[in-house]
Amino acid sequence: MSIFDNKKDSNETYRIIIFLSPFLILLFLAFLQILNLSYFNSDKFKTQSESNRLYQSKIIPQRGFIFDSKNTLLVENNIQQDLEINPSFIENPRIFLKQIADLLELNLNKIESDFYIRATGKSPNEPYILIKDLNEKQIAKLSVNLKKIKGAEIISSFSRNVIHKEVMAPVIGYVGNISREDIFYNPELSQFKSLKIGKTGVEKDFDSILRGNMGYRIQERDSNGKLIRNISLEPPIKGKDLQLSIDLDLQKKLFSDFNGRKGALVAIEPKTGLIRALISSPTYDPNLLNTINDYEEVKSLFADKDSPLFNRALSGQYPPASTLKPFVGMAALEAETISWEKQIIDSGEYYVEGDERPYKGWKEGGHGNVDMKKAIVESSDVYFYSLAYDLTINNLSPFLEKFGYGKQSGLTENEAKGILPSRKWKLGYIGEAWFKGDTINMGIGQGYITATPIQIALAYAALANKGEIVKPRIIEKVGNDSTEKVSKLNISLSDNKNWKRIEEALLGVVEASNGTANNIYDRNIRIAGKTGTAQVKSIGETEYKFLREDESLRDHALFVGYGPVEDPKLVVVAIIENGESGSAVAAPLVRKAINLYSKNEK
Repeated sequence: MSIFDNKKDSNETYRIIIFLSPFLILLFLAFLQILNLSYFNSDKFKTQSESNRLYQSKIIPQRGFIFDSKNTLLVENNIQQDLEINPSFIENPRIFLKQIADLLELNLNKIESDFYIRATGKSPNEPYILIKDLNEKQIAKLSVNLKKIKGAEIISSFSRNVIHKEVMAPVIGYVGNISREDIFYNPELSQFKSLKIGKTGVEKDFDSILRGNMGYRIQERDSNGKLIRNISLEPPIKGKDLQLSIDLDLQKKLFSDFNGRKGALVAIEPKTGLIRALISSPTYDPNLLNTINDYEEVKSLFADKDSPLFNRALSGQYPPASTLKPFVGMAALEAETISWEKQIIDSGEYYVEGDERPYKGWKEGGHGNVDMKKAIVESSDVYFYSLAYDLTINNLSPFLEKFGYGKQSGLTENEAKGILPSRKWKLGYIGEAWFKGDTINMGIGQGYITATPIQIALAYAALANKGEIVKPRIIEKVGNDSTEKVSKLNISLSDNKNWKRIEEALLGVVEASNGTANNIYDRNIRIAGKTGTAQVKSIGETEYKFLREDESLRDHALFVGYGPVEDPKLVVVAIIENGESGSAVAAPLVRKAINLYSKNEK
């Protein structure tokens, strides 16, 4: 072979290399990419691949059960079957909803409405329940057809069930979905969006104890969202059980006697602070709100003019009326502006110098000569007008504050404070100076002062305890742990004999022939108490006779009492709105509560 042939072969090889070089470079880059995918970044892309078929679902924990003081079950969790939908698998909502409506023979418009209502506040791909508490026929139809429908499945869930419904609603409350407002006030709730939380009552006050901890499971699902298998499971933790201080038998009997009338009742053990009955009437069925299936029915409940959802026992603000008089008397004794023996002439009217308008008493012609005991027994208005005038607001308000007026009782944050007026309060809230007439009206528990039933009960518990104020409790046990008594304050008087003398006057209200609640006298169990008639509208006697034809303008009836006096077991306050006579309609409720509870205790 000549040198020229070798040169020719070399040139051809060079040209082949030049021609193939782009392909070799591409092949090399492809090899690097394969190496990168299969080795260097394999974990990253494996995770991305798994996320396309792995699905994390939450497991809702059972809420804790609730029992009464004798371990009778009050609130349970019922297992139900629901239709859950996952929007991420639904291509056309309109077609999807029509399939569901046709299959279950439901109204399409209602299904569509529920679809968007229940989706409110949730992320676009967050699963949620479309139809709650499926019946057997619906479950059977869905079981056969769900394989053809993307993004829907039947799941088991718990629904909250208050066994005694209306009887226990003011105490237990109800549960509901977490709202944006709930998260605003408690950001911790953002991680529990699928849970239901307490909205009112014990369910709300002890929600963090009752709700438990969420569980999680990792599932493999196909492209239609159907479950293939469970990969891992972190079980939920059930919420703790609660034992209430409420005596269910007592609660039921007293609730029955309300007979639908508007008002409230609180029964509390003065020595322990344990609440044995708490009634707010009218009331409602909490299960309607625990599992909302009919939004129109719920709207009607919230729109009810009688406000059944409003807890009158804890947040109803009423003039304490004559139930305040024993405390006004004690304040005057402490200030030394009166003595037990000093008498005042009650002619039925009280005049202030420079004011021609008389302050009238409830009894025409008055009560004659009255000392403090007689004034409490017969409820003389003129006597307490005089006491309040001499005391002045500067002495009266601070004394009443010691007994809990004007502040929350400590039972729950969701209660009213009432109003304990003062010069500063009136200037700030009304924009006017304080007048002597304001103090005079306050002397009989009228005017600007208001109190909640539980505040009145606690004030009288302090009388029964001879000065000890105990924080109210409605929980006896959390799980297996008992709650403890908390003594808030010990009120001291300059003369401790005044505790007993006030009690003797309150006994006279029931036992004396001239007592305003003599109609409930029972020699077997002695009760100390006080009647009250709270004006709804300040009007004259002639006007009242005319306006009482409108029931909503009639006076509220109050009675508060404790007994047996020798060893007080229970303090009870009853308020019947527009009931007019405390002795006729409220006092018998208090007498019955104390009798029933005392006999149970023996």
